[in-house]
Amino acid sequence: MILAGAGLPERFLEGEENDDFMLWVRGASTAMCAMKGTFQPSGIHGENRSMLAWIRAFVVSCEHGGALAETAVVLPLVLLLMTGIFSFSTALYQKLELAQAIGAGGRFLAVDRGDTDPCATTASKIYAAAPSLNQLKISLTFVLNGTSYPGATCSGTTNMVSGGTAKVTATYPCSFAVYGKNFGACSISESASEVVQ
Repeated sequence: MILAGAGLPERFLEGEENDDFMLWVRGASTAMCAMKGTFQPSGIHGENRSMLAWIRAFVVSCEHGGALAETAVVLPLVLLLMTGIFSFSTALYQKLELAQAIGAGGRFLAVDRGDTDPCATTASKIYAAAPSLNQLKISLTFVLNGTSYPGATCSGTTNMVSGGTAKVTATYPCSFAVYGKNFGACSISESASEVVQ
């Protein structure tokens, strides 16, 4: 019988017009559909229904599971949106951390006039101020009194004169990826310019 695996007691499955079965269905359906007011345990004029009519009325009139279906449709979209927000937030956090590190490095470079390699010392300060960024991916460029030094070294420079300008620029790669789908690469760039003391 079709209802054999539905968890019904065996005595309910013996006859089609079993009174115990009708009481069980009436109790279960009334409990499940009472809030909706759509299931009628008896006919329109109060006559008794057959077991097939009871089941048909129960299945057709109740809308249980509708919220689950709606959740199954909407939840992936919400998760996709949230993951996109998290990915954007990570890139924004990296930009803020790089800006703070470059600001600290620029201030340090302005007062590091007596150093033999002020760029290397400043680069180590920048790396220390940005611990969550990969040091190998940070590209630094120093401009000391108009002379450009790409990289993290400017050994033997004589351009650190008092009143001159010292500028440090850093770029860092970022990407927007959501669930393994990459939406393009970007580059974060920050610079700081100070007067050498």
